[in-house]
Amino acid sequence: MFDLALLSLRNIFRNVRRSTITVLSIVIGFCALSSFGGFIDFTFEGLRETTIRTQLGHMQIYADGYWEKRISDPESVLIAKPQEIEEMLADLPGVSVITHRLSFSGLASVGNSTVNVSVIGIVPELEEDFADFETVVDGRNLRPGDTEVGVIGEHLQKGLGAKIGDWVTVMTSSVGGVINVIDFQVVGVVKTGSKEYDSVFVKIPIDLAQKAQETDKVERIIVLLDDTNELPKLLPQIEQRLAQLDRDFETRTWLELAGFYTAVVSLYTGIFNVFAIIVGVVVMFSVANTMTMAVFERTSEIGALRAIGAPRIMLVCMFLLEGLGIGLIGGLLGIATSYLISYVIDFLGGIPMPPPPGMSQGYQAYLSVTGNVLLKSFAVTLLASIVSSLYPAFFASRVQIIEALKKS
Repeated sequence: MFDLALLSLRNIFRNVRRSTITVLSIVIGFCALSSFGGFIDFTFEGLRETTIRTQLGHMQIYADGYWEKRISDPESVLIAKPQEIEEMLADLPGVSVITHRLSFSGLASVGNSTVNVSVIGIVPELEEDFADFETVVDGRNLRPGDTEVGVIGEHLQKGLGAKIGDWVTVMTSSVGGVINVIDFQVVGVVKTGSKEYDSVFVKIPIDLAQKAQETDKVERIIVLLDDTNELPKLLPQIEQRLAQLDRDFETRTWLELAGFYTAVVSLYTGIFNVFAIIVGVVVMFSVANTMTMAVFERTSEIGALRAIGAPRIMLVCMFLLEGLGIGLIGGLLGIATSYLISYVIDFLGGIPMPPPPGMSQGYQAYLSVTGNVLLKSFAVTLLASIVSSLYPAFFASRVQIIEALKKS
């Protein structure tokens, strides 16, 4: 078998020009596929971290029955004494921050302008890591010790016509169904990149939010980890500790809560699969053309091999190994070229991208050329090379000995 593989390798380079063109077409297809896959992975990672660090955390803890009663009976599914739970989970390795929030909706007014808002009450000293993906465009973010102040989204500021120092009145209903009003002074304007989020976003100290809702409880406890990849390992440990309490809780991971992220992943994955099929077809035609020409050029040799007793299966294996060899060479060169392209893009500072749909700012795109992306690209090109060699190999094995020898 080794001799047959060596012979197939030598046959690849019998026609250097044709083999080079074929290998180049594989490398180009490989790089196109790996670059697109790297861009998609970079997009997924950026969207994932933005979603986690601006809104959801890695997981959230709710009182049991929260999702069934949060509208009909919100007071019954609030969490009392959240500090006890936070202290119990804080010593778990890999846990970065544990905080609690209380959110509600209402109508915000400044002068004659009134806008629907989504208000989040936070603990400022525990939310510094969550503010990493918020860009302060005016003023400052919330600080420990803040009381009757708030931060609003960039697009909400435009809708209200508010500026730093203005007082905003928010009318809402408490958890008991009583109409309530609070006032806060705008100390900062931020943007997260999402137009929809920034057009309703209000962030205030949790004490002020509890005053608006007339409660000393919280809606949810949010857990932020050091590494997103550690979530599957830490989730059972967190749930095990929660089960030791005299209260029932339920948990949701960020992926269960991030419907938009899931939809984007599904869409981009489908596009990548279609693109992979296109690249595979192009590689198949290129390799099939090379292998078919090789069979026609070596018809007399095939006849001679059959005449001295070479079995048909040997010819099939020889041509399949040639196709495999072309695919391997193209794939390995494709891996090296993909890394080179990624390095050049990193060196140049990324590719400027316009704002995506629903976002307010562009970004610098890079290629996340991971082992998973390279493996998928390599598998597509290698499989296409082997499949495209099947018919030429079968055709070579069916050559009639006498007819083949006549062409010598």
